[in-house]
Amino acid sequence: MADNKKRRLVGAIIVLIGAVLLIAAAFIPWYTVEIKGTVGPYNITIDQNSYPGIPSSNGTIQFTCSGLPSGASCASQTSYQNAHLNNTGNIAEAGYFMMVVGFILGLVGAIMGVMSRTNSRRTGMAIALAVVAMILAVAAVGLFAALLPGAIGQDSPGHSGTGPWSSFWGSTNASAVGYPGGTWSWGPAIGWYLGLVAFVILLIGVLVILMARKDVEPAPTPAPAAPTAAPGAPPATPPPSS
Repeated sequence: MADNKKRRLVGAIIVLIGAVLLIAAAFIPWYTVEIKGTVGPYNITIDQNSYPGIPSSNGTIQFTCSGLPSGASCASQTSYQNAHLNNTGNIAEAGYFMMVVGFILGLVGAIMGVMSRTNSRRTGMAIALAVVAMILAVAAVGLFAALLPGAIGQDSPGHSGTGPWSSFWGSTNASAVGYPGGTWSWGPAIGWYLGLVAFVILLIGVLVILMARKDVEPAPTPAPAAPTAAPGAPPATPPPSS
Protein backbone atom coordinates (compact mmCIF):
# COMPACT_ATOMS: atom_id res chain seq x y z
CA MET A 1 0.00 0.00 0.00
CA ALA A 2 2.75 2.42 0.94
CA ASP A 3 4.59 1.65 -2.30
CA ASN A 4 1.57 2.55 -4.40
CA LYS A 5 1.15 5.82 -2.53
CA LYS A 6 4.76 6.69 -3.28
CA ARG A 7 4.33 5.74 -6.93
CA ARG A 8 1.26 7.97 -7.25
CA LEU A 9 3.26 10.84 -5.77
CA VAL A 10 6.11 10.22 -8.22
CA GLY A 11 3.62 10.05 -11.11
CA ALA A 12 2.02 13.31 -10.00
CA ILE A 13 5.42 15.03 -9.93
CA ILE A 14 6.18 13.74 -13.44
CA VAL A 15 2.81 15.06 -14.68
CA LEU A 16 3.59 18.42 -13.11
CA ILE A 17 6.95 18.56 -14.92
CA GLY A 18 5.23 17.78 -18.20
CA ALA A 19 2.63 20.51 -17.61
CA VAL A 20 5.34 23.08 -16.82
CA LEU A 21 7.26 22.18 -19.98
CA LEU A 22 4.06 22.54 -21.98
CA ILE A 23 3.35 26.07 -20.76
CA ALA A 24 7.00 27.00 -21.25
CA ALA A 25 6.71 25.86 -24.87
CA ALA A 26 3.87 28.34 -25.38
CA PHE A 27 6.32 31.23 -24.97
CA ILE A 28 9.17 29.85 -27.09
CA PRO A 29 9.43 30.02 -30.91
CA TRP A 30 7.71 27.10 -32.62
CA TYR A 31 8.76 27.82 -36.17
CA THR A 32 11.78 29.44 -37.82
CA VAL A 33 12.42 30.65 -41.35
CA GLU A 34 16.04 31.54 -42.12
CA ILE A 35 17.63 33.24 -45.12
CA LYS A 36 21.37 33.16 -45.64
CA GLY A 37 22.88 34.92 -48.62
CA THR A 38 25.72 37.05 -49.90
CA VAL A 39 25.13 40.54 -51.25
CA GLY A 40 28.41 42.07 -52.42
CA PRO A 41 30.85 41.84 -49.52
CA TYR A 42 28.11 41.15 -46.98
CA ASN A 43 27.14 37.73 -45.65
CA ILE A 44 23.61 38.30 -44.48
CA THR A 45 21.51 36.10 -42.19
CA ILE A 46 17.86 36.87 -41.45
CA ASP A 47 15.80 34.73 -39.05
CA GLN A 48 12.05 34.96 -38.62
CA ASN A 49 10.86 33.25 -35.43
CA SER A 50 7.15 32.54 -35.03
CA TYR A 51 5.55 32.12 -31.60
CA PRO A 52 2.20 30.68 -30.52
CA GLY A 53 -0.19 33.41 -29.45
CA ILE A 54 -2.99 35.77 -30.37
CA PRO A 55 -2.68 36.82 -34.05
CA SER A 56 -2.99 40.51 -33.19
CA SER A 57 -0.38 40.37 -30.42
CA ASN A 58 2.81 42.23 -31.31
CA GLY A 59 5.89 40.05 -30.81
CA THR A 60 4.38 36.79 -32.02
CA ILE A 61 6.73 37.19 -34.99
CA GLN A 62 10.29 38.30 -34.21
CA PHE A 63 13.30 38.92 -36.43
CA THR A 64 17.04 38.73 -35.92
CA CYS A 65 19.55 39.87 -38.53
CA SER A 66 23.31 39.81 -38.91
CA GLY A 67 25.80 40.96 -41.53
CA LEU A 68 23.66 43.82 -42.81
CA PRO A 69 25.36 46.76 -44.53
CA SER A 70 25.92 49.87 -42.46
CA GLY A 71 22.72 51.89 -42.27
CA ALA A 72 20.45 48.95 -43.11
CA SER A 73 17.82 48.13 -40.51
CA CYS A 74 16.20 44.89 -39.38
CA ALA A 75 12.59 44.76 -38.25
CA SER A 76 12.49 43.64 -34.63
CA GLN A 77 8.98 42.22 -34.27
CA THR A 78 5.45 42.31 -35.55
CA SER A 79 2.19 40.34 -35.32
CA TYR A 80 0.59 37.79 -37.62
CA GLN A 81 -2.15 40.27 -38.31
CA ASN A 82 0.18 43.12 -39.27
CA ALA A 83 2.27 40.75 -41.41
CA HIS A 84 -0.91 39.64 -43.25
CA LEU A 85 -0.42 36.07 -42.08
CA ASN A 86 -3.96 35.56 -40.81
CA ASN A 87 -4.21 31.84 -41.60
CA THR A 88 -0.83 31.16 -40.01
CA GLY A 89 -1.93 33.23 -37.04
CA ASN A 90 -5.03 31.07 -36.60
CA ILE A 91 -2.83 27.97 -36.29
CA ALA A 92 -0.59 29.77 -33.80
CA GLU A 93 -3.61 30.84 -31.76
CA ALA A 94 -5.18 27.36 -31.69
CA GLY A 95 -1.88 25.80 -30.61
CA TYR A 96 -1.41 28.45 -27.94
CA PHE A 97 -4.77 27.79 -26.30
CA MET A 98 -4.22 24.03 -26.50
CA MET A 99 -1.01 24.44 -24.53
CA VAL A 100 -2.53 26.80 -21.97
CA VAL A 101 -5.52 24.51 -21.33
CA GLY A 102 -3.22 21.48 -21.30
CA PHE A 103 -1.06 23.14 -18.66
CA ILE A 104 -4.06 23.93 -16.46
CA LEU A 105 -5.45 20.40 -16.70
CA GLY A 106 -2.02 18.88 -16.13
CA LEU A 107 -1.51 21.08 -13.08
CA VAL A 108 -4.87 20.12 -11.58
CA GLY A 109 -4.20 16.48 -12.44
CA ALA A 110 -0.86 16.63 -10.63
CA ILE A 111 -2.57 18.14 -7.56
CA MET A 112 -5.18 15.38 -7.62
CA GLY A 113 -2.37 12.85 -7.94
CA VAL A 114 -0.72 14.20 -4.79
CA MET A 115 -4.06 14.14 -2.96
CA SER A 116 -4.59 10.52 -4.02
CA ARG A 117 -1.90 9.51 -1.54
CA THR A 118 -4.51 9.80 1.20
CA ASN A 119 -7.54 8.91 -0.94
CA SER A 120 -7.06 6.49 -3.82
CA ARG A 121 -10.48 7.45 -5.20
CA ARG A 122 -8.94 10.66 -6.53
CA THR A 123 -6.56 8.64 -8.70
CA GLY A 124 -9.10 8.25 -11.48
CA MET A 125 -9.63 12.00 -11.74
CA ALA A 126 -5.86 12.60 -11.72
CA ILE A 127 -5.40 10.12 -14.57
CA ALA A 128 -8.28 11.58 -16.61
CA LEU A 129 -7.00 15.16 -16.34
CA ALA A 130 -3.42 14.15 -17.14
CA VAL A 131 -4.60 12.14 -20.17
CA VAL A 132 -6.49 15.14 -21.57
CA ALA A 133 -3.43 17.36 -20.99
CA MET A 134 -1.30 14.77 -22.80
CA ILE A 135 -3.75 14.70 -25.74
CA LEU A 136 -3.72 18.49 -26.00
CA ALA A 137 0.08 18.52 -25.99
CA VAL A 138 0.38 16.05 -28.87
CA ALA A 139 -2.53 17.75 -30.68
CA ALA A 140 -0.70 21.10 -30.59
CA VAL A 141 2.46 19.46 -31.94
CA GLY A 142 0.52 17.66 -34.66
CA LEU A 143 -1.51 20.76 -35.53
CA PHE A 144 1.61 22.73 -36.42
CA ALA A 145 3.17 19.89 -38.39
CA ALA A 146 0.03 19.02 -40.34
CA LEU A 147 -1.65 22.36 -40.98
CA LEU A 148 1.04 25.03 -40.91
CA PRO A 149 2.33 24.51 -44.50
CA GLY A 150 -1.19 24.84 -45.88
CA ALA A 151 -1.82 27.99 -43.84
CA ILE A 152 1.45 29.54 -45.04
CA GLY A 153 0.44 28.70 -48.61
CA GLN A 154 -2.88 30.49 -48.16
CA ASP A 155 -1.03 33.51 -46.80
CA SER A 156 1.39 33.49 -49.78
CA PRO A 157 -0.77 34.03 -52.87
CA GLY A 158 1.04 33.34 -56.13
CA HIS A 159 3.70 31.16 -54.47
CA SER A 160 5.50 28.63 -56.59
CA GLY A 161 8.20 26.03 -56.25
CA THR A 162 9.49 24.76 -52.94
CA GLY A 163 8.96 26.73 -49.76
CA PRO A 164 7.40 26.64 -46.27
CA TRP A 165 4.05 26.04 -47.96
CA SER A 166 5.24 22.74 -49.41
CA SER A 167 6.64 21.06 -46.27
CA PHE A 168 6.90 21.54 -42.53
CA TRP A 169 10.70 21.68 -42.80
CA GLY A 170 13.09 21.93 -45.70
CA SER A 171 15.46 24.20 -47.59
CA THR A 172 16.02 25.56 -51.08
CA ASN A 173 17.94 28.19 -52.97
CA ALA A 174 17.32 31.68 -51.63
CA SER A 175 17.11 33.25 -55.08
CA ALA A 176 13.31 33.08 -54.75
CA VAL A 177 13.52 35.61 -51.92
CA GLY A 178 16.14 37.85 -53.49
CA TYR A 179 19.40 36.23 -52.35
CA PRO A 180 20.87 34.35 -55.33
CA GLY A 181 23.37 31.71 -54.27
CA GLY A 182 22.10 31.73 -50.71
CA THR A 183 19.95 29.25 -48.80
CA TRP A 184 16.41 29.53 -47.57
CA SER A 185 15.49 27.07 -44.82
CA TRP A 186 12.49 26.55 -42.58
CA GLY A 187 11.33 24.17 -39.90
CA PRO A 188 10.27 23.65 -36.29
CA ALA A 189 12.03 25.61 -33.56
CA ILE A 190 12.79 24.61 -29.98
CA GLY A 191 9.23 25.27 -28.75
CA TRP A 192 7.81 22.60 -31.05
CA TYR A 193 10.32 20.03 -29.80
CA LEU A 194 9.64 21.07 -26.21
CA GLY A 195 5.93 20.46 -26.76
CA LEU A 196 6.79 16.96 -27.97
CA VAL A 197 8.94 16.35 -24.87
CA ALA A 198 6.07 17.59 -22.68
CA PHE A 199 3.77 15.00 -24.29
CA VAL A 200 6.24 12.17 -23.61
CA ILE A 201 6.71 13.20 -19.96
CA LEU A 202 2.95 13.51 -19.42
CA LEU A 203 2.56 10.02 -20.90
CA ILE A 204 5.14 8.62 -18.50
CA GLY A 205 3.41 10.32 -15.55
CA VAL A 206 0.04 8.88 -16.58
CA LEU A 207 1.48 5.38 -16.83
CA VAL A 208 3.13 5.62 -13.40
CA ILE A 209 -0.11 6.76 -11.75
CA LEU A 210 -2.11 4.17 -13.68
CA MET A 211 0.04 1.31 -12.44
CA ALA A 212 -0.39 2.49 -8.83
CA ARG A 213 -4.03 3.51 -9.05
CA LYS A 214 -5.25 1.10 -6.35
CA ASP A 215 -4.04 0.37 -2.87
CA VAL A 216 -3.44 -3.29 -2.13
CA GLU A 217 -5.43 -4.25 0.94
CA PRO A 218 -3.65 -6.57 3.39
CA ALA A 219 -4.90 -10.14 3.33
CA PRO A 220 -7.33 -10.89 6.18
CA THR A 221 -5.88 -12.82 9.10
CA PRO A 222 -7.60 -16.24 9.36
CA ALA A 223 -9.51 -16.94 12.58
CA PRO A 224 -7.90 -19.54 14.88
CA ALA A 225 -9.27 -23.04 14.36
CA ALA A 226 -11.49 -24.53 17.06
CA PRO A 227 -9.71 -27.09 19.31
CA THR A 228 -10.33 -30.70 18.41
CA ALA A 229 -10.77 -33.53 20.90
CA ALA A 230 -7.93 -35.98 21.37
CA PRO A 231 -8.42 -39.47 19.86
CA GLY A 232 -10.41 -41.79 22.19
CA ALA A 233 -11.65 -38.94 24.40
CA PRO A 234 -15.40 -38.87 25.11
CA PRO A 235 -17.26 -36.20 23.15
CA ALA A 236 -17.93 -33.01 24.97
CA THR A 237 -21.44 -32.80 26.37
CA PRO A 238 -23.30 -29.60 27.01
CA PRO A 239 -23.92 -28.71 30.66
CA PRO A 240 -27.28 -29.85 32.00
CA SER A 241 -30.02 -27.28 31.73
CA SER A 242 -31.53 -26.04 34.90
